[in-house]
Formats: sequence, C-alpha cells, structure tokens
Amino acid sequence: MSSLRLNFPIILLLLLGFGLRVHDLEAAPLRGDEAFSALYWSDVSLTYSLSQIAPIDPHPPLAFALFRIWAVILGGIDSVFSLRFISVIGNTLGIAAMYCLARRLTRRRDAGLIAALIWALHPYEIWHSQDYRNYAFWAGASAVSLWLGLRLLDKRDRKDWLLYAFASFSAALLFYAEVLNLVAMSCAVALAAGRRRQFTLRFLALQLAIALTAIGAFIVIQARSDFFGVYGGNLEPFAAAGYLTRFIPTLMFGDSFGATLAAIWPLTALVYAFALLAVWFSSPRQFATLVILTWLPLLLLGVASLSRDVFNPRYALNTVPALILVLTIASLRAADLLQKTIRLNHRILVLCVLSPWLLLAGTGLQTYFNGSAFGKSPAWDELGRFLSSRVNESDLVIQLSVDPAFAYYYAGDAAEMALPTHAAQTEDEINAALAALRGSFNTVFVVSREQAGWANAGMVEAWMGENLQEVMRTDVAGLPVRQYAEWRAPQDAAAMTRFGDAVALLGYEFFASPLPSGELLLWVYWLPMSRTEVALKSFAHLYEGVKPGTEDALRSQDDQFPQRRRLDSRSWQIGMAFRDVYYLPALDLEAGDYRVSVGWYDPASGRRLQVADGGDAIELEAFSYAGLKDADQHSA
Repeated sequence: MSSLRLNFPIILLLLLGFGLRVHDLEAAPLRGDEAFSALYWSDVSLTYSLSQIAPIDPHPPLAFALFRIWAVILGGIDSVFSLRFISVIGNTLGIAAMYCLARRLTRRRDAGLIAALIWALHPYEIWHSQDYRNYAFWAGASAVSLWLGLRLLDKRDRKDWLLYAFASFSAALLFYAEVLNLVAMSCAVALAAGRRRQFTLRFLALQLAIALTAIGAFIVIQARSDFFGVYGGNLEPFAAAGYLTRFIPTLMFGDSFGATLAAIWPLTALVYAFALLAVWFSSPRQFATLVILTWLPLLLLGVASLSRDVFNPRYALNTVPALILVLTIASLRAADLLQKTIRLNHRILVLCVLSPWLLLAGTGLQTYFNGSAFGKSPAWDELGRFLSSRVNESDLVIQLSVDPAFAYYYAGDAAEMALPTHAAQTEDEINAALAALRGSFNTVFVVSREQAGWANAGMVEAWMGENLQEVMRTDVAGLPVRQYAEWRAPQDAAAMTRFGDAVALLGYEFFASPLPSGELLLWVYWLPMSRTEVALKSFAHLYEGVKPGTEDALRSQDDQFPQRRRLDSRSWQIGMAFRDVYYLPALDLEAGDYRVSVGWYDPASGRRLQVADGGDAIELEAFSYAGLKDADQHSA
C-alpha cells in the first residue's frame, strides 16, 4: 500500500500524458510523411522497404523494421488510430524516463515529478506522438538512453552496461540524429567521470561502437546509392538566428502558436538564460552537463545543415530532456529561495514558478487540438471520399501536390497520377505529358495544389484551361478540385426536344449529390440547329415541388450564355454539339421535393423560346433533396 501511495503521482502523470496523446488521435488525417510511412514502410515487405525505399529515405533500418512489424501486428494500415498508437507508446515512455532521469541527476523526487509533468504536457512531444513517424518513438528512446547513461555512471554493473547499450543502439537505429546525442553524452560522461579513466575509456569505446553501427547502416543503405546526389534535404537551410527564434521556443513549448512563435522568442530566450543561470548557482557540474547535452547536438545539426537543408527542430528532439531538466532545476531553485520569504507549500511555489510554461503549453495544446487556423494536414480523407464517389474507371485523376496522403485515402476506380512530378519539371515536359494523355479518358480531375515554392505551379491548370472545358469546380475542405472534358460533346443521341428552330436538347447529366461548395451540378448537351439574330441565353431553374407551379416556387437558378460566352448563338457552328455546365446554389435549400427545368430566352426582351408542346421550358429531373449530404448521381 505504501509503495502504491509513493508511486501514485507518477502513475497519474503517466495516465495524463497517455490520455493527451490518445485524445483525438485520428481526428486529423495522415499528413504526407505519415502516409509515406504507412504505404512504403509498413505496407510492403521489409526486404522491399530496405532495398527500394530506404536508399532515398534517410532513416535507419530499425525504423523500417519496427513499423513493418507494427503493421503486421495490426493486420494492415487501414486504421489511423492504430497506426499512430505506436508513437503514443514510444513517447509515453519518455514520461517515466524523465522522472527517473531528473531524480537521478538531482537526487530529488520532486524534480522527477516536475520533469515528468513537463514531458507529459509538452505540446511538441504530443504533436509527434500523434504522428505516424519514428520521431516520437526516437524521442522516448533517447530519453531512456540518457537516463540509463546516468545510471551507468553511478552503478557500473554489468546489467547497467547491457541496458544502456540496448537503449542507445535502439535510439541510434531509430533515427540517425541520435549519433549527435552520442557525441554529447560522451563529452558529458567524460566530464562527470573525472579520474575514472578505465570507465571513461570503456564508455567511449561503447559509444564509438554504437555510432559506427549507425554510420555503417547509413553508408550501406543510403550513401552507396547516390543518396547525396539526389537528397539535399527538404526542410530549412542553416540560419544561426534560428537557434533562438525557432529551436529553443519550439523545443520548450511546441510550434502550435503560428506567427506568435516569432513574437515570443525574445521572452523565451530570456527565460532560458535565467533558468541556466539558476542551474549554474545550483550546481556548476549540472550546468555543464545540461549545456553540453543541449547545445552540442544543436551545433552539430547546424554543421550538417550547411550542406543539407535539415535545420529543423524535429531533428533535435533528443535535446528536449536537457531543456526540461534546465526548467526543472531552475524552478526548484527559485521555489527554494521563495520559500524563505513566502509561507506557501513548496509544491505550490514550484507550480507558481512554472506557471508561465504551463500557460504557454496549455495555449499550445488548445491551439493544436481545437484551433481552426492550425491544421496538421489538409483534409486528404475528405478529398479521397469525394473523389471515390464521383470518378469511374474512364476518368483520370491528376494530383498536383505529389503527396502520399492522397494515395492513402483515395480508393476510386479512376487511374491517378502526380503532375508535376518534381519542382524542376519544365513547362514543355508537363505539356507533353498532358498532350499524350488527351483523348485517353472521358474526364480528367485535377486536385489539390502544387508544393509551395515550385516554379512550375499552375502549369497543369493553365494547359487544361487552354485545351479542355472545365465541367466542375469546387473545393473540398480547402483542397481545390477541377474536372475537365473535351469541348466537343457527344452527339450520337437523338434530340429530346427543340427550342424553336434554334437549338435542340440532346441529353443531360444531373448530380443530385451537392458539391462541397454547396451547389447542384448539371451538365446539359445542346445541338445548334440554326443561327439567331440576337445572342440567346440558356437557363437552368430549380423549383420546389414536383408539379408545375409559378415563379414563386423558384428556389435556385443559373442563367448563362453558351459555354460562358465562348459560343454565341449568332455565330455558333450548326450541328456541332456542346456541353453547358450549370451550378445551382443549394446551401439554403430545405429538404423536400424539387424539379429542374431548362430553356432559352432573349436576354434583351426576356422572351423565351417555345418547345414543341407549346411550353417555354422542359423539365429534366424531379428528385427528393435531403440537404447537403451525399446522394446518388442521376443522369439521362
């Protein structure tokens, strides 16, 4: 019972951290890197991923093996929650590791609880814990390795050597940046070991063996395959100011603040400086250890970033434990001093000192979980569902973003491809690829948008706009979707009716399932019979009720010149069928029965063309509308 009472706080912290990490775990769709891991790490054989994927993806073999084993255990990659759960497990280990690490370094149990609390609430750790990549697991393994290294420094038993070796090998083979931590840990242990020459040499030999194993894996898997010739990094180039403006704020509070992050960095740097000063007064040896463990990996990452664009805080997650320890020791030191003048419980004083961090962390978590302006990834899941319900095997989907998340969520019958394929693809190459595809598909969907900064952005849509008719335009949760078809419409069908002697109705396609933008889409196929003296307009009207009524029943409409003025009834080519596209706004429609009618009129006089039965419009479709939700496509 006493043991349970003693361990109850850390158990609560573990549950708190675990709960935050599984909260809304599948709310955000997989982002591109996550989907890449699912498709090419987890859903293929380990032999394939190591031989075909790893040479172009700079991650160690254990990461590929771990994710493949996880998918085998799950029985597939269909559940986003289950995929991300491995990151939750790996990062939750860091809570226990920080408790043990801080307690061993300071010899204070309250230090362990504070450090565990910070890790449990840390927005950046939680962000990565809800990400199907190896970063969160690596961060947890690195914290465990750091704790076992300090434990080894104290105990030096055979068991401790084995535990540390296993943890360090695992961390280094989960992410290559752990090698930078090995260098920092070697310096810190050499400093702390003092005159224990034999121990230091043995420890350094182990560190060298671990580092050489990771480096050897990189050489065998990545470097020998012209990796450096094709990979220049895909993140930010080195910028020394970034250590203060991005790295320290992000690694201390997360990056869910958006533009606010740039505004708070001076305050963050000042707080960090005062915390370091407090650690110095508390223990110069702890100060030296934590400065080495924080800044040596950061500086080495900066050196690596001089030749590759990899200057990003996610590659420095192994420095978070040292930063947390700085905050922990400084807050305890401040609380110890305050207790001499303020008669409050020591734990309350510690929380008061930590309150600025707790406030920022809480704000970051609120923004991450609930902020509409902060999105982890585009709505690939919604786009995939929309396209899968719209396309058929005679269509083609062109994805502009080259994002693996699209492939993960898309399950339609139409073939799909990425174009542009890379940032340097020329306009001539893109146009040639599109021209080669022309005529092979009934319609072409162009979805999402190119990567930011690509010089060839907009070239695909420009070619489409010049050569094909846009037959559908909408946005799915911010992701653009355009559908294109040939300008010339099929004209093998017999005319349904004629509007005077000017034009005949050949057929139509009505989509009773509203577009995400809130419109009902109608395609009407017309056949010019003769030219007119005035430029005619066509209309598509939506009436409430299934029986003929008055204009009072008109609920939505779209009037237009032929093909949005591309054609003119005074000069159009007789006998050449064409398609008109109508958008009928449906956002304000209530559930009920509706009918769609079309016709033609003279916009100057308002006089409508008559149909054979004496009317001035023809009813195309009567349907029941349930509101803005999916419905079946109706066509004739």
